[in-house]
Amino acid sequence: MAPDRPWQSVQPLPRLNGDVAALLATIDDLRRVWEETLEFATMDEVREARKRSMRRHAIETGVIERLYNVDWGVTQALVAEGLTLDLASHENGVTEDTLAIIRDQYDALEYLAGAARGGVPLTLHFIRELHQLITQHQLTYEATDQFGRVVHLPLPHGAWKTQQNHAVQSDGSRIDFAPPDQVQIEMQALLDEYERQQEAHPIIRATWLHHQFINIHPFADGNGRVGRALTLLVLLQAHYAPLVVDRRQRGEYIAAIEVANAGDLRPLVRLFARLEGIAVRSELIRPVEAAPLGVGPVEVARAYADRLRALAQTADADQVNQTHNLASSAHAQLAVYFDNVREQFRTAFQSVDPGADVVIYQASPGDDKSGWWRAQLIRTANAVDFYTNLREGSWWTHLKLTVLGQTMRFVVAVQKVGRGETGVLAVTTFAEALDPNAEIDGARPVPLLNPDPDDSVTLVYTDSIDARWQEISAVVDRTLAAAIASFSSGLG
Repeated sequence: MAPDRPWQSVQPLPRLNGDVAALLATIDDLRRVWEETLEFATMDEVREARKRSMRRHAIETGVIERLYNVDWGVTQALVAEGLTLDLASHENGVTEDTLAIIRDQYDALEYLAGAARGGVPLTLHFIRELHQLITQHQLTYEATDQFGRVVHLPLPHGAWKTQQNHAVQSDGSRIDFAPPDQVQIEMQALLDEYERQQEAHPIIRATWLHHQFINIHPFADGNGRVGRALTLLVLLQAHYAPLVVDRRQRGEYIAAIEVANAGDLRPLVRLFARLEGIAVRSELIRPVEAAPLGVGPVEVARAYADRLRALAQTADADQVNQTHNLASSAHAQLAVYFDNVREQFRTAFQSVDPGADVVIYQASPGDDKSGWWRAQLIRTANAVDFYTNLREGSWWTHLKLTVLGQTMRFVVAVQKVGRGETGVLAVTTFAEALDPNAEIDGARPVPLLNPDPDDSVTLVYTDSIDARWQEISAVVDRTLAAAIASFSSGLG
């Protein structure tokens, strides 16, 4: 077991080496493109996109803490439609008490967003007020008494803790947080140091604030939720999108905090930067304005045509060319990748089935086949939370594996993100098993992957494929291995 770590006072922001600068530069390029697309959205559209992000954060921040559990399907419905009891009470839904806690967390984020817009400074009073809003309907918290028994104690809202608290890390070691009599001093030291870091990159500044706040743990409970909310405050003040740490990143998030506890903040910065990229990409939509009620079909058609024409007219020719060149470069690299693995797969599976075969197909815009896989690509984009623009098709590569009469399709696609020419691309994968009798009995292919946002790569037209290829190949390696494992398990 690793040694216990005693409480440490607030530490200044360390100098970060390695690949952090390059990653942040990529995120900043993506953010710049996102800000440009906001010119094509109405205020209502921008507000609704932001509400969806805030709803997701409000739900997931409590799931991360195991405060409650919400079915993923119910979560998606609440994010899309709103935090209503009608939606929450459906099958696999949540209780009214849980919904009240989620609403508190959402209201706190709305308050925080308003403070960010209004330039409200970060103060001790603001942090206590944020805690009070977040925990308003949480009446108790779990604690351990002197005999080691779990007890439920009343939760003071907006008040510093009065009892010592600690955490047990994954290696079994104990990490102590600030003693109660030091909380006020440490929190003020945290804010003083935060003010001295105004020249730091917002993602690094937000990560440092989050980690140092967690190390103080100033409240009896709710520290993680307040810490993640403060991360959003820093990002919103700097005009970044509100990132969400959801249940799928919980393990990586906790592991990154533990590495930061040991003195290396970089994994947590990388995680927050990646999640910021996902957040920006999910809001990267150039919406088509809805037609007013009572307008006839011809007027609707004209309105949509006008909007689409405006998007086309504002497209920058150089940006469009760079985007196509980047997608084509990724497409060419994927061809090389699959040429390298094709014979290895064929050899491996022919040892159990001499008739096993592996075939590679490709298509790109300009080819009629580039429009294939539309339904699968839309489902995958929805799963990893972005809008895919398939108007011209996509750059796809298809590995078709046939073993023992069963067929697996594995497809990697490079597609445009957002409506119009945003200059942003996404690389995603999907896989499905095809029964040989599917066309006879009408059975549908069986999906083999359950993708999440980390199973994709976002590219900006200013990127170099050489600089991003390692990231792309890592996603393809991981998802292809998962697809092969899932497919092989069904071969008997």
